[in-house]
Amino acid sequence: MDGTSPAQTGCYQNRELSWLLFNERVLDEAGNTDVPLAERLTFASIYQSNLDEFFMVRVGTLMVQMLSGETIRDNKTNMTARDQVSAILDTVKSLEKKKTAIYTQLMDELAEHGVSLINFNTLSDDQGKILEAYFDKNIEPFLSTMIIGKQQPFPFLQNGELYAVVLLSNRNGKNRMGIVQCSNQIFKRLIEIPSRPGTFMLCEELILHCVTKLFSNYAVREKSVIRITRNADIEPTEVYDEDLDYRNFMEHLIKQRKRMSPVRLELSRQINESAKKELSGILGIDGSHIINAGTPLDLSFVFQIRDFIRSKKELFYRKRIPKKSPSIDVRKSIIPQIMKKDVLLSYPFESIKPFLNLLHEAAEDSSVVSIKMTLYRVADKSKIIDSLIEAAENGKEVVVLVELRARFDEENNIEMSRRLEEAGCRIIYGLGDYKVHSKLCLITRHTENGLSYITQIGTGNYNEKRRFCTQTCR
Repeated sequence: MDGTSPAQTGCYQNRELSWLLFNERVLDEAGNTDVPLAERLTFASIYQSNLDEFFMVRVGTLMVQMLSGETIRDNKTNMTARDQVSAILDTVKSLEKKKTAIYTQLMDELAEHGVSLINFNTLSDDQGKILEAYFDKNIEPFLSTMIIGKQQPFPFLQNGELYAVVLLSNRNGKNRMGIVQCSNQIFKRLIEIPSRPGTFMLCEELILHCVTKLFSNYAVREKSVIRITRNADIEPTEVYDEDLDYRNFMEHLIKQRKRMSPVRLELSRQINESAKKELSGILGIDGSHIINAGTPLDLSFVFQIRDFIRSKKELFYRKRIPKKSPSIDVRKSIIPQIMKKDVLLSYPFESIKPFLNLLHEAAEDSSVVSIKMTLYRVADKSKIIDSLIEAAENGKEVVVLVELRARFDEENNIEMSRRLEEAGCRIIYGLGDYKVHSKLCLITRHTENGLSYITQIGTGNYNEKRRFCTQTCR
């Protein structure tokens, strides 16, 4: 490996670092001025959510390998798990600087279109008083503050949630640490300044500014918003007991995953090294896994900004509407058309409506005796699920293979399987050690000529909101 980076040997590159290069290209789209501004905001958020999942799954896996005591090497670059984690952290910290620069650029361009995200340094005294009054009425009553001490241990920090960490001193000169959870379903994340339309403040920044009100008996020395990322890589097949109900087991597994070890700690502001060391000790995370962010720790608020500027069409991609398939007429019954000839549908370029209509027809058609499907991911409010439930309630045999191991969609699939089962569908949960990604549907009809079948084969997922797939009905 003389003269060659350990991350790259010959024509091979470490897969984790290669993935980071891919995600950097997503970030580059956020900084690409040829892309409409609203879409660039989306790319910035996608970069972050991609990175979150990467830490939860890939870095989580490597951390488990490190703790196992077994030296496992990448078969392309000979890097150990520790080598890979170290290289990942170095790369991510470098990318953080790039993300900060792009985020600043995006905010500057937004300001040109009448939208600003500000802090208290740019507000007048009167505007500051208005926001503080807003905090007193709409936020403070719903906050729970905590001072860490012998009688109050450090709380469990939820994966991906925002918390304000405050370094305090009391009148006796003793140092304390305060914690305030900033994420809440009750109050808004993005707060509009009443006297300045189009001007917003993030609620965690308002909480951080008003934190002295929450700890009035203490002097605030330092403060920062923090966000923790936990390992989420649990392989069900490794811990599953065949005597257990699989759905209940997966529900337990999801709860377990939410409490796994931290793999990353992000800070919105610098705090002293002593405080960092204390936090890393409490959380059981190495100091190298602490990342100082130059942007808000959760960029999902950009979708609210997109909604605010929705009327400015020039800031968005031209809306693409799926075409009507030339092979099938949705105004007519779908089943007779499919019985005449095979039909190929290409999503998202063509509408998914023919397939949705097919399932709805099958649920009501007296000649249909059974519907069998595989489901991996579906929409939250799925018309496909509604049709299957209707079919079962109409006395048809409905058999559905539900893959509960669809990563980060497990909870949705568990709830979906419960609804189907309650309606009378027969549910199968995966096949042994195999994860079922196939997209198959078989509709069986009883006709004058005997049994007749409609088979649908597709790629992608049965998700009418994310229609990146090709499907053939025959």
